[in-house]
Amino acid sequence: MEKRLDEMNRLADMGQFPALVNAGATLNVMVTMAVTWWVEPRWPGWVGVWVGLVIAANLTPVVLLRLLDDGSRPMNTVRGMDFVKDQHRFSDWVYVAASANMMVWVLMSWTAAALHRTTGLLVALEVVAAVVTFSPVLVRGLRRG
Repeated sequence: MEKRLDEMNRLADMGQFPALVNAGATLNVMVTMAVTWWVEPRWPGWVGVWVGLVIAANLTPVVLLRLLDDGSRPMNTVRGMDFVKDQHRFSDWVYVAASANMMVWVLMSWTAAALHRTTGLLVALEVVAAVVTFSPVLVRGLRRG
């Protein structure tokens, strides 16, 4: 039996997200890394503030959508979730994990920008982030093939 979104209880459950959901998460990470690369030289020493702003920006839609959700719509399964309509319906720990993941990518791109600011390094980080973040879909494809 497939788990519903509110029944997710382990990180491996995230591997069942539809490809579009993984693509959205991947794009979010990549855009955030690029913006972080741009912000770092303009706000040197403000990495903690930047991480806080990024996490707040990612969680604000969740909080607002939870406030507006009357709970009348049935809970989708993990595999059947809708990226827009269901992004606020996970258990709280999923948002903690997603925030921690985003924080790792932000800190990695901030540190790289501060220590060795080259376009090649940014491109390399973006490629790594894309592969790692989209890997659940890639692995599923390899298992089926």
